Amino acid sequence: MAFKKITTKKVAYYVAIFAFGVFLLGRNGAHAATLQINANPVSLSPGGIATLSIVLNSEGVAINNADARIVFPADLLEVISISKGGSIFSLWVEEPVYSNVTGIITFNGGIPAPGFTGSYGTALSVVVKAKKTGQADLIFSDAAVRANDGLGTDVLTAKTGKTISITEKETPSITATPTPAPSSTALHITSPTHPSQELWYKDSSPIYRWNIPTGVTAIQTGIDNNAFGVPRVTYSPAIKERTIADLEDGVWYFKARARKDGVWGPTSTYIVRIDTTIPKKNDVVFSYDDTKKVLTINADIIDEMSGLDYYEIHINGALLQKVPAGDFASGSYELAVNTPGDNTVTLVAVDRAGNSVEASGVFSATAAPEPTAPVREQLLVIIGSFTIPAIYLILIILLIILASAIGAFILGQHYCKHRNKLKTRTALAKGDGAKVLLTLKKRLEKHLEILQRTRHSRILSKEERDIKEAIEGDLDEVDRAIEKRRAE
Repeated sequence: MAFKKITTKKVAYYVAIFAFGVFLLGRNGAHAATLQINANPVSLSPGGIATLSIVLNSEGVAINNADARIVFPADLLEVISISKGGSIFSLWVEEPVYSNVTGIITFNGGIPAPGFTGSYGTALSVVVKAKKTGQADLIFSDAAVRANDGLGTDVLTAKTGKTISITEKETPSITATPTPAPSSTALHITSPTHPSQELWYKDSSPIYRWNIPTGVTAIQTGIDNNAFGVPRVTYSPAIKERTIADLEDGVWYFKARARKDGVWGPTSTYIVRIDTTIPKKNDVVFSYDDTKKVLTINADIIDEMSGLDYYEIHINGALLQKVPAGDFASGSYELAVNTPGDNTVTLVAVDRAGNSVEASGVFSATAAPEPTAPVREQLLVIIGSFTIPAIYLILIILLIILASAIGAFILGQHYCKHRNKLKTRTALAKGDGAKVLLTLKKRLEKHLEILQRTRHSRILSKEERDIKEAIEGDLDEVDRAIEKRRAE
């Protein structure tokens, strides 16, 4: 009996220990953190913009660190910017980064003790743009949430992604269909200082305005980095404008709703994107290839909030070229520059909010050589011991031919002139015809002698040969006339 009692007590003791252990294990299992991706909106058309919020629920456990790797379809979505504004994390083991080539977003953030405990803590905000139609699934490929227990215990038990539906805008129907009348308490919010909800601004104090529908007795507003938050500050009587001063960098959601007949109407939201920080200049190097006349710029400049928009390249104070940020994606850019002498180059990087940072350098360039005419090969002619270009020989021959033609022309003119005189004198000389004929014969023989000497030095031209034949014919006629005179 004593043994049975002892045994029964031991069994009861072990059962109690086991039950207590199960209770503790159950308590530890109940305290588990979750990660999820929220999107606003969840349906887009190509070119539309949505804001993603990576939200953490600690489920009652104090946590001090979380890291995640989010995968998205790069052919459907493009990340425009990542914002740490409003994040529960103040320390970053790894800065949030993204790649639109591989479709990956990563971050690793921390918070000092006592850590974070809450059901809705924003870790990060990401702005994405739809590229084409399709179902864009954003998923956690890897993630961890660590407890503030000194051991870094991973308490993440669930992680939920998001699907964004990208569809073409519906074409309006030809037949008009009646649309429901807007709520009598719906507010239409605008901002004179930040007129576009898709652009970034460096003004950190936006002004919000809205209409006040008839019968509204109170307005409730709120602003935070949570796209799904609700307004909490009440103004009665109703106000129609509010200024929020000195907001931190990030994406902010201003909400407002109206109360009528004791009932709060729908919440209207207006998004403001603020970036007051200039881009971060890590390193900029200028190098100039004087042979190729090419300036190379290697720039390591980033903008963590709104992202870089474009670069300006100034040479000696004058704007030479404006380059989209995408052309600097590899960190290097080349352009042709030919300004002889010492030059100053300035690179200005401008983000989407208009903030800018610049870097300057110097380079020297020599004047480009004057272009030289191509050298043509010359054809040479060898005459005895002389070598002359063929073109020169051709010119000499042409000059000889020209001189011969001119000489023949002059000689012919003289011959015609003397022949006419001869005929006139012959006609006039009636009484002393024989003497005149002898004189004419001598002159003709003299001209013929000149042509005979010319023929020995060169070949006579056609005109010269014709003149020679004419003179010989005239001499024959003169001889016959002389013979006739003698016979009489």
